[in-house]
This record gives sequence, structure tokens and C-alpha cells, in this order.
Amino acid sequence: MTSVFWFIFFVVCVVCGTVFSLPCLTNKSKQDFNKARNALKSLENYLKSQANSIKYKVQALDKDMTLMEEDFKRRQWIKYNKHCYYIGYDSVRWTDAERKCREIGGYLVKIDDSSENSWIRQQLNKSSKKTHYWLGSTDVVNGDWRWIYDQTQLSYKNFISGRPYPTSNSKSYTFNCITIYYSNGKWYELPCNYGYPYVCESNFCFQ
Repeated sequence: MTSVFWFIFFVVCVVCGTVFSLPCLTNKSKQDFNKARNALKSLENYLKSQANSIKYKVQALDKDMTLMEEDFKRRQWIKYNKHCYYIGYDSVRWTDAERKCREIGGYLVKIDDSSENSWIRQQLNKSSKKTHYWLGSTDVVNGDWRWIYDQTQLSYKNFISGRPYPTSNSKSYTFNCITIYYSNGKWYELPCNYGYPYVCESNFCFQ
């Protein structure tokens, strides 16, 4: 009978210990338990604060995306073949043209084929500035022409001379950026610090 009594008392202690301030635990055990409970509470508070921080960051990102979309719609983007194009008429250096395109959600145009080149030429013919326009290609490594958008080499070319300057030509070291001329759609290699308008492209159209 005595053994049964102690067994029942033990079970009651285990099950109801937290209700009665843990009477079956030693002081050391209680301290360890409280430390663990406090640590869990701290973790809970930390996770809550992180959740709020992430929530605010997501809300800020959503706001930025909304503003970008509204800005995109306000600008005179022209849709062609599931891409959108924007003609910037301010005359700037090539690097500034690329930066301006990035700021409005695009990149300096990458021309993939003759159809796209002809369509762009038609748009430039309608423009008020009868001049060269920056394209998104440069040869950081002399003679290795690549599109700045994805660093791929030029598969389609429409240079006025039929090809870019060979590396044996002294101009190849200073004429490192490409323009398209408004009237004939031909490409020209020119110094990147010249000031010209530019053509931006975007893969995402909100129109």
C-alpha cells in the first residue's frame, strides 16, 4: 500500500508540478527550468520582432514596385514583340545612358536580329533628334563585343563597315561603345564619353 501511495504521489508531482510551482524539482532544477523558459521567451520575442521587420521590408518593397510600375506607365514606352522600348532624348555618355535605363526599370537596348533593328530605326526616324543613339554593347576587352544586359557576344551585327574595327586599328582602343544612326539603322563604334541620346529596353511591359 505504501509503495502504491508513493507511486501516485510521484505521478501527481510530475503531472501537476508546473501548477504547484514545481514542488518535486530541486532548486537547481527549477533554476535550469526557468532559464530554459526565459530563453524560449526571448526567442519568441526575437522571432516576433524579426517577423515585424520582414513585414515592413516586404511592404516597403511592394511600395517601391508599385511606384516603379506607375513610373513605367507614365513614360512613353513603346511595345514591340513582348518587350518595351524607351527613347531617352537627353545627350549623355554611354555609362550614364546605361545608368538611366537601369533607373527606370530597363537596360540599354540589346538588338537580337534585323527585324528588331529595323523597327528601332523606324522609331528613331520619327524622333525629333536626328542623330546617333547609344546601344547596349561595349568591348571592355578590346575586340570582344558583348551586350551589357547579359554579357553575351553579338550574334547579330549591323556595323556600317560590316564589322567592328579590328584590334590592329588604333581606333579599336578608344572607340569602345556602339550607336545606331537614326536614318539608316547602321551601327557605329564611337568613344563612350561622347554625348548622345539612347534607347532603353525592358523585358517587362505593364501596358
